[in-house]
Amino acid sequence: SILYVSLHRYDEGNFFPGSGAPNEVGSGPGEGYNINIAWTGGLDPPMGDVEYLTAFRTVIMPAANEFDPEIVLVSAGFDAVEGHDPPLGGYKVTAKCFGHLTKQLLKLADGRVVLALEGGHDLTAICDASEACINALLGNELEPLPEDIVHQIPNMNAIASLKKTTEIQSKYWKSVEPYSVPVDCALAESQKREREETETVSAMASLSVDVEQCMPQEGSR
Repeated sequence: SILYVSLHRYDEGNFFPGSGAPNEVGSGPGEGYNINIAWTGGLDPPMGDVEYLTAFRTVIMPAANEFDPEIVLVSAGFDAVEGHDPPLGGYKVTAKCFGHLTKQLLKLADGRVVLALEGGHDLTAICDASEACINALLGNELEPLPEDIVHQIPNMNAIASLKKTTEIQSKYWKSVEPYSVPVDCALAESQKREREETETVSAMASLSVDVEQCMPQEGSR
């Protein structure tokens, strides 16, 4: 009855603590309810905004929507925020990106999202990321992500990591599709496609309403 999801530096088990492999999916009745996006490839290059946003788009949000949680609990660790030395993570995710990731989670469980500060080792990074997440929780307008970010595709190490995760998790979640190379689309193209789909649904709904209004009512004949 609980879906657990984690994004973390893994490097084939060579980064502390060495657990959280993509094939650790849970056992017994919990099999398939443990999703590990286990980044590999070290820091050549380090994971950043594009990689985390892509993980949310291709794995986390599809599976979470399919699971349909009653509440979302976030262990808000900020080790991935830029500013941490390589032994402590070395990734380059911006605080701004964490705000946008939080905003996506608010679409789940009717917005019942709880963040608990868990980790991070750089005080400035922790403060900036916490502020960005709180702004999202408050419904404040978030500063948009840079144009170069939304038009990028993930680095090859991230693609390899996402391929492993999606190949495993697609067995358990209909909404998670095996990741293909080259990347199907950059974030900007995905957002454009989502807008087009939303506009299509709205147009169909409007057409349905118009048809109903044109139909003669039972008692008006």
